[in-house]
Amino acid sequence: MLNKQSGFTLVEIVIVIAIIGVLAAVTVVALKPQEIFANGRNSRRVSDVGSMNSSIGQWLAREGLSETDPYTTLGLTGGVIQAINTADGISTADGVAASTVSQLTSAGYLQAIPSDPDGSTEYRIGVDDVANPTHIIVCTGGIEHTSTYPAGTYPNNVFCQSN
Repeated sequence: MLNKQSGFTLVEIVIVIAIIGVLAAVTVVALKPQEIFANGRNSRRVSDVGSMNSSIGQWLAREGLSETDPYTTLGLTGGVIQAINTADGISTADGVAASTVSQLTSAGYLQAIPSDPDGSTEYRIGVDDVANPTHIIVCTGGIEHTSTYPAGTYPNNVFCQSN
């Protein structure tokens, strides 16, 4: 009587594991994880700038009307030039750090001032013209170029919105 055992041989198992490994490698390369993470950080930057811009608009509509100079009250004009100049990217010379505009959190328009996802840059808030401001501008530097956020769309890696 023959005793026939069924099962997989070691060679068959090794071949299946190799095929799965090749498929996993191809999938990782095709998905471009660096670009996916960069797109996520960029989306958060755009969202943060939009929410700060919206809260500044609300502050101006409600509380800014009672101020003789709402731009100075927010700390955007005064002794130091606070205009936003995106020609060379965003630096500490452009506007003020968003964290210094405490009226947005103390009045309840934002729970907290957001911070950039990379942790090294800070959102900047300024005005369009120091001598005669008409718009408040909220900017972030550090937009990462991807297929979703192409290089020509965001010169100098800067994204801004204004009121």
